[in-house]
Amino acid sequence: MSADQRYDLYSHDFRLTTHETYARMREESPVHVQPGLDGETPIWFVTRYDDVVELLTDNERFVVDPKLALTPAELEAHLADLEADERASENLLAKDGDDHRRLRRLVTKAFTPRIVEQLRPRIQQIADDLIDEVEARGNMELVDDFAFPLPITVIAELLGVPVEDRERFRVWSSNVVMPALTPEDRELARRRGDEFIAYLDDLFAQRRAAPTDDLVSALVQAEDGGDTLSENELSSMVILLIVAGHETTVSLITNAVHALLSHPDQLAELRADPALMPSAVDELLRFDSPVERTITRLVARDTELGGRRLERGAFVIAVIGSANRDASQFPDPEKLDLGRAENRHVGFGRGPHYCLGAPLARLEAEIALGTLLRRLPGLRLAITEDDLYWRPIPLFRSLAELPVTWGVP
Repeated sequence: MSADQRYDLYSHDFRLTTHETYARMREESPVHVQPGLDGETPIWFVTRYDDVVELLTDNERFVVDPKLALTPAELEAHLADLEADERASENLLAKDGDDHRRLRRLVTKAFTPRIVEQLRPRIQQIADDLIDEVEARGNMELVDDFAFPLPITVIAELLGVPVEDRERFRVWSSNVVMPALTPEDRELARRRGDEFIAYLDDLFAQRRAAPTDDLVSALVQAEDGGDTLSENELSSMVILLIVAGHETTVSLITNAVHALLSHPDQLAELRADPALMPSAVDELLRFDSPVERTITRLVARDTELGGRRLERGAFVIAVIGSANRDASQFPDPEKLDLGRAENRHVGFGRGPHYCLGAPLARLEAEIALGTLLRRLPGLRLAITEDDLYWRPIPLFRSLAELPVTWGVP
């Protein structure tokens, strides 16, 4: 298998030309193999919409659980390379088939649409409180002052973890999503992972002794036909909910504000017609997808995808951010169109691993954007496009910061 470094997919320069790079990949080599972030391991990158959907919906050929694709010897070597902590890898994203369905049933019992809808007034209050803190000064750094504290407060309150620990969650979350390539980085990641697990162990013990009306208590007690979450599954699931419960929404809100402020015609249209907000959120998810790539899957058996032959055990990644700009699915895909019809984007994935938290992310984004537009007239960028810095995280398209200002120019 040839794996030449044909496309730059990880550097700061790539972040400045991400969509142009993906357009070239869709045209030149839509199912393409080249070394991953470590510069050695061959990974297939899938960039066209139809191929991405095929990959996401077929969990017989493309799996997240390496046990379903590798021989025992291959699996042992794979796990040794990962230096994986079992306490952090027993969640929905790491399981397929019956194991995935079992975990999803247990979590769904404690994470229902009814609970999400009941959060609407509280999310609105949090958004307004955050704007109250900055409104008079006429400027803020959107990530730190608004886009991060809103979803982390929501997920912390939903889970029943202390909101005042949100900065610790931010460090631990970055530890989960940030690649650790050097021995020093891996050692730091291990220490922070141990801290996170110890924190959760204490929390679980408290909830077992004195359950409250929160998601952690519900997960501790969750049962499906006599089946409960193991200790490893419980820790891993709560880590996933904390990380996924805010990382993606921070990026969604920040990317959405950046896109709107960079397209004043669409911003004006949304201000004039707030009823457009649900459609706008879908289009903003498509236009600059916060989850840019899926976690790595493995090929469970020799197969073909997009005209290429993929061998059993090969690593493969669906590039969500590319699929969402594929002209075969989205007319004029480079255009931001908040009223776009038939917007079947894959911003929340597709198939068995479709994002369980999608309703909450949508609600948070609608309230966040609506509050910003209602409370901050004249909202605009306080830096140039050349000054933007994207976090070096392969999974996410995520701005490190976004200074904004408002009032009469």
